[in-house]
Amino acid sequence: MRSLFISLFAFLAASLCGCNSDIFIDEPDWEDFNDITIEGDGGEADLIIPTKDLEHFGFDLMSESKRYCTYYNAHGDIIHPNSPASEISRIVFETRFDKLELIKEGSGLTIRSICSTSQDDSHWVIRLEYTYCVRSIEFTVLPGKPLHLVEVVYDDMVIEDRAKVSSFREGFTNNGPLPQILTIRPYLNELASILVEPVAWSSWLNGERFDMPVPMYVNGEWVIEQKKGIRPGNRFTYEGPDRFTKIDIDIPEYSSVNLFTDVVYSGAKVTGRMVFHNEILDLTFSEDIKVTSLYPVSHEIRIEDAK
Repeated sequence: MRSLFISLFAFLAASLCGCNSDIFIDEPDWEDFNDITIEGDGGEADLIIPTKDLEHFGFDLMSESKRYCTYYNAHGDIIHPNSPASEISRIVFETRFDKLELIKEGSGLTIRSICSTSQDDSHWVIRLEYTYCVRSIEFTVLPGKPLHLVEVVYDDMVIEDRAKVSSFREGFTNNGPLPQILTIRPYLNELASILVEPVAWSSWLNGERFDMPVPMYVNGEWVIEQKKGIRPGNRFTYEGPDRFTKIDIDIPEYSSVNLFTDVVYSGAKVTGRMVFHNEILDLTFSEDIKVTSLYPVSHEIRIEDAK
């Protein structure tokens, strides 16, 4: 998910602009950089690129992600992103999740991944702008050490005894001279649920999977307990009371009735924050969350004559 920083636009040089080797006099021929893959934590690759008529180079990123890039000259001074390629010695892309470097020395270009916390392969593109065309180099960064969830800190929990009521109706007709018994299972289709939601819109937390403490209904009361496999932005469901609990209802002779069953849910709401640590960058940060938990605690049945 965090690879959304990476631009989806790669420009194929030969087909787009008709570059040819005559342009790069006294420079190495352009290599076919295929299958470049580096380790997430500390991996690197060394390339040789033509530098004649190279005007600019850098990570090919969407506009909002370019702010994470810092450009340096050979003396280690920060320079403007639009500086000529001849003045750029190093480019650093750094967020809370990733850190990559491009280092240029003469015609040598080193790609280095210092940190990659994503647990999926990340796909990147380097854009090289020449006087006559644009070249691109694609590479893959493998997963590195993931972010460590240090703790989850909650504010006071708010309990609502009747947070939700799930209702259904069932009709029944007894045409015989004797009472009949109708068996219903009120909890058969009812599930407890936990919803962890990031406060920030379109948060990177959505879809990630965590083992974390959340509000749970245990032995008649709400407590904070550890739960595995929580995915923020997705409702986690599990069985509540015995799904096969049976209730027998007497239906009088020669009668037609409607049975109404209400399953009452108790609810718990809490706000807090998840605290993470990036061990490679030694960086700690938090994400605000809100949690809503529901649990079916009781049922109510009523019978009405069908009219």
